[in-house]
Amino acid sequence: MRYILAAIICIAVFMIMGVVLSSQLGYQNASLIRIDELITSLFYNSHSGNIDEFMILLSLYGREIVWSAVIVFLGVFAGWRGKKVAVIIIISFLILMPLNTLLKNFFERPRPEVERHEIDLPLKTDSGYPSGHASIVSSGAMVLMILYRRERELLFSSILTIEAALVCLSRIYVGDHYFFDLIGGALLGSGISLLTISFSNYIDPIINVIRKYLEKSK
Repeated sequence: MRYILAAIICIAVFMIMGVVLSSQLGYQNASLIRIDELITSLFYNSHSGNIDEFMILLSLYGREIVWSAVIVFLGVFAGWRGKKVAVIIIISFLILMPLNTLLKNFFERPRPEVERHEIDLPLKTDSGYPSGHASIVSSGAMVLMILYRRERELLFSSILTIEAALVCLSRIYVGDHYFFDLIGGALLGSGISLLTISFSNYIDPIINVIRKYLEKSK
């Protein structure tokens, strides 16, 4: 029940933020927009040749490649408990992918208009709120920090949580998102993962059936 309540709060705050950030819905808050633009400019204008390539790599591969590898690792090398965590992450991702597109089209918030400096990446043409990268990596990190935190597991989960935060920052760094796009994505991803965790007990019977079948077939 606590996870459901936390999920409702995350999603409610996400929706409120989307309403006051979107010019399409008629409730845009000018003060919030100015704060968002100020924070975004601070991050975006912090470019350094020493970390440009690192941030580009995070932006390009920190979501799909890293989190696909996480799922494979948990599913193959982390026992049956790891398999359950992998399934929960997959379910969260499958919910978020179409939901991100739907909500981007609903809020229709433009992406930042910035000069690309030395960052040579193609411009995105879809809407910016919520950040799909932020929602996906935040969802995965939330699942790990709640369900995969025994002894040495906590180090693994903490590293991936830091990676998720850096991926989010990289999206500002390359000029693809405002700061509040990332906050919204993190709230949405966290809310969906908390809901998935809340109903994860229904996954146990399925995993147990598969486990017994495989053990009998050996």
